[in-house]
Amino acid sequence: MYLLVLGFLAFLFSTHAQHNKLSLIKPIQRSSITPWHTNKMPISPPPPLTNKQMGTINTLGIPPLGYTQEADGTKVFTLIAQPITQMIIDKKTAEPLVLPHLKIHPQQGHKHATSKKLKTWGYNGTTPGPTIEVTEGDRVKIIVKNELPEPTTVHWHSLEIPYAQDGSSDPIKPGDTKTYSFTVNQNGTFLYHSGYNVGKQLSSGLVGFFVAHPKKTDIKPNHDIAIMMQEWALLPENSYPNLTSMDFNWFTFNGHAAPSVPVVNIKQGDRVRIRFSNMSMNSHPIHIHGYVWNVIGTEGGPIPKSAQVKGSTINVPTGTTRDVEFIAWNPGPWPLHCHKPHHVMNAHAQVPLGIMPHGGMFTILNVVPHNKDVSWKHYKESSPKNNQINALGYKKKLPHKNQSQEQSS
Repeated sequence: MYLLVLGFLAFLFSTHAQHNKLSLIKPIQRSSITPWHTNKMPISPPPPLTNKQMGTINTLGIPPLGYTQEADGTKVFTLIAQPITQMIIDKKTAEPLVLPHLKIHPQQGHKHATSKKLKTWGYNGTTPGPTIEVTEGDRVKIIVKNELPEPTTVHWHSLEIPYAQDGSSDPIKPGDTKTYSFTVNQNGTFLYHSGYNVGKQLSSGLVGFFVAHPKKTDIKPNHDIAIMMQEWALLPENSYPNLTSMDFNWFTFNGHAAPSVPVVNIKQGDRVRIRFSNMSMNSHPIHIHGYVWNVIGTEGGPIPKSAQVKGSTINVPTGTTRDVEFIAWNPGPWPLHCHKPHHVMNAHAQVPLGIMPHGGMFTILNVVPHNKDVSWKHYKESSPKNNQINALGYKKKLPHKNQSQEQSS
C-alpha cells in the first residue's frame, strides 16, 4: 500500500512539472511547422515574358510563357518556384453561361455560387505553372529561381536528357537560382514538376506541361488545348491544402474548378487537339459529349495511326499524359468532364443532395455552327434526314401564320 501511494504521488509530481514546462513553451502555429512562405523571401512578380504567347497551346486559365533566344538559337525560359494565391472558383469574375448566338441558355447550372481561395506553391504565380513550348531538336535553357522556404529541383518528366539536368539531384536552396540546359530530342506532351520532397511539393502544385512540337507535320489543329488534373483537400474557411489527407473535396482542371474553368469556343469544322495530364492521387476518366475522338499520343510520344484507338472516354492515370483529337462537326455546347461523380462537384456538397451547379473537373466545348438554321446531319450523311430541326437538333420555329400570309401576298 505504501508503495502504491508513493507511486501515485510521483505521478502527480511529474505531471505537474511537465505541465509547468509546457506552459513556458509558445504554442506552435501550423505555419511554423510547414511554412507556406517566409517574410525573409519576398515573392517576385511573374517573369517579363509571362502572357507572351509564342506558341500555339491554350492552357485553359493559365497564362502562356514566352522565351528569349540566344545567338546560337537556344531558347531561354524562366520559372520561379514560389508561394501563390489562386482562386479555384470566383463568383465575382464570371456570369452564368449564355450563348446568345443560339438564342438558348443551356446548362443553367453553370453559374457561380461561391468562391474558394487556394494558398499553395506553383510556378510564376499559378498552379499548374505555364506550359513550356519548344520544337523537337531545340536547345533549351530553363532558369529556375527558388522562392520557397525549402530546397527544390525540377524534374523533366519523360524527357530523355542527361542525369545532371534532370532534377533528381542537386537541390536549389531557397533564394538560389539554377539553369537547366539540354537538347530536346523527342516530340510529344511531357511534364515538369518538383523532383525534391515530392510527396509535399508535387502535391502542393509544383507541376506544369512541357510540349515539344514535331519538326514537321502535315496536320495542325485549329485548337491545341492543355488540361491538367489536380486534387485538393481543403477544409471550410481554410485556404491551405491538407497534404496528408486522402479525402479530397476539390477537383480542378488547371487549378480551377467549374464553373471557373474557361469555356472553349470552337468553330464548326475545326480540328481540336486536347492534351490531358494527371498529377493527382487518383486516375480520371475524362469524357466528352457529342463526339468520338482518336487517342493520338501519350507521355511516350505520338501513337502511330495504325495503333490509335477511338473513344469518348479516356482514362488518365497518375503521372501520365494522353492526347486526343477530333473534328468539331457537331455543333452545340458540349460538356467535357471527369466521369467520377464526386469529381464534378465542389467541396462535397451537403447531404441530402439537391440540384447542384456544375463543379470540379468540368468545362464546356462550345462548337458554334456555321448556320444555326441549317438542319442537323451526321458527318457520314450526304443530306439531313430531318429538315424540321435546326443545327442543334431543336425543332425549327415556323413563321407566324399572319407573317407567312403577308409574305405570300
